[in-house]
Amino acid sequence: MLLLLLLASILDVFGLASLVPVIMAASRPGSVLQNKYSLWLYNTLSFSTEKNFLIFLIITVFILFLIKNVFSTLISYQQVKFTAHIALTVIASQFQKHINLPYLRFNEVGSPKLMNSTLNVPNAFVNGIIRQLFIFFSELIIVALVIAGMLIYQPILFVILGVVLVPSMMLIYRLLRNRSQRVGVALSELRPFSYGALVESFIGFIELRLAGKQRKFKQRLLNNQEEIQDLEADAYLYSLIPQRLIEMVAISAVVTIFLYSLLFADNPASLITTIGLFAAAAYRLMPSMNRLLTAVVTLKQNQYVIDDLLSMREYLQAPEPVQQPLEFKKSISFNRVSFSFPGSEKPVLDNISFMVNKGEKIGFIGSSGSGKTTLMNLLLRFYTEGKGSIKVDEAALSPANLAAWYELVGYVKQDTFLMEASIGDNITLRDEQVDSERMQYALEQASLMDFVAKLPEGLNTSIGERGSRLSGGQRQRIGIARALYKQAEVLVLDEATSALDNETEREVSEAISKLSHTNITIFIIAHRLTTLRECDRIYELRNGQIVAEHQYENLMRTLA
Repeated sequence: MLLLLLLASILDVFGLASLVPVIMAASRPGSVLQNKYSLWLYNTLSFSTEKNFLIFLIITVFILFLIKNVFSTLISYQQVKFTAHIALTVIASQFQKHINLPYLRFNEVGSPKLMNSTLNVPNAFVNGIIRQLFIFFSELIIVALVIAGMLIYQPILFVILGVVLVPSMMLIYRLLRNRSQRVGVALSELRPFSYGALVESFIGFIELRLAGKQRKFKQRLLNNQEEIQDLEADAYLYSLIPQRLIEMVAISAVVTIFLYSLLFADNPASLITTIGLFAAAAYRLMPSMNRLLTAVVTLKQNQYVIDDLLSMREYLQAPEPVQQPLEFKKSISFNRVSFSFPGSEKPVLDNISFMVNKGEKIGFIGSSGSGKTTLMNLLLRFYTEGKGSIKVDEAALSPANLAAWYELVGYVKQDTFLMEASIGDNITLRDEQVDSERMQYALEQASLMDFVAKLPEGLNTSIGERGSRLSGGQRQRIGIARALYKQAEVLVLDEATSALDNETEREVSEAISKLSHTNITIFIIAHRLTTLRECDRIYELRNGQIVAEHQYENLMRTLA
């Protein structure tokens, strides 16, 4: 691209330069025959009159300009395609980096910042860095060619321009660079907040309307946007300033030379000619100088983009050890497992040990903060134990068998992930080819068969945003069906019925009851003890330790 830009810039300068001899020849009758180069061309092409020769020159210059502009347009098209490809590549890179984040790191950064970094930052990189570099280099080439021409043709012009324009450009850049950089950094900090405010306002649509807080959340968004728009206005202003200042510097130089020629020079006529040439050179250079400075200021403003792209690079290509197979035929065992959050000395789980045979249904109870969800997050490998190990048939879970383990595990949490898509797409997670036998089995085991059969569009029925057209029980059963369609051998239910009323809780419990007759190993975290009716054992956790093991009947009698 730089080579093409170099060629386009050379054509641009020589295209403008080609006008000079044509204008001079047209303005001075007989000059064509007096110049040895034009006379040679005149005789070589066998022209009989100067008028016909001038017409030929004008048409030739027009054709040259046409070819130059077509070529420049093609280069611009290639440049746009090239930068669009870069944008897609960087978006893919950013997305890959973010989905490789460890669970704790993901929660620490937060979705709004990650969304901004995935979509806005690549666009800012292309528009504020790559395209500005193209502008910078193309204009730099034009400036270099014009200045070289002046140095050869009129060295005094080169000196004047050097004395006038170079210090002024350096002064303007120093004036704007820090301000532009502060604007860029401030914008990078404010934009993620807008994502967060929008996500909260839309996800919490019902709750905020009922609480009468929509106006308040709207104002939070508008306050943030007001700051962003003020900063965008400042950035736009900074992009306009170089043009005005350079123009004033050039005009001041012309006025100074003109006054000097009138008041002090012995030969004002020659100086006035120099003024005319200086004005012409400055007029051509000013747009290029302006674009040069604007590009540099914009680069400074978007410098934060480079920092964002370089951050967390260690997750871009997550280390993937050679994956090993993992079979689950006998048991899952927790062996003296302990875990603490980073920066905390107090263990969330302390020396947990128990064994679960394949096909067993295990329940967990305990007060909030007792470690139940953390225990399941270790099993799901969102966290990694600090001490001890979790083994599947004597093979410790590790990064080397993570892919195989995830093929065996299904997960249903309190707020089941649902897409704004059909029931079928939510169960298969948008599989292009749906296995009808697995789908039939999943619907039957999740007690969804009758519900889907009554729908006019069946599995193609849209469930609305985040399952808004479904009941709580139906949403949870879709989560269960998803795990069963995947043919999971281990199912983790984390507070899957906590947010349900009695009737819908009964529907989900019915699905769980059906699963109790399968060979699927189930781990259930529940506040409602009735959800644990089919469990073989129920472990009670307190302060990160297992303090008791219960049978459902005995536990209910104790509480009664």
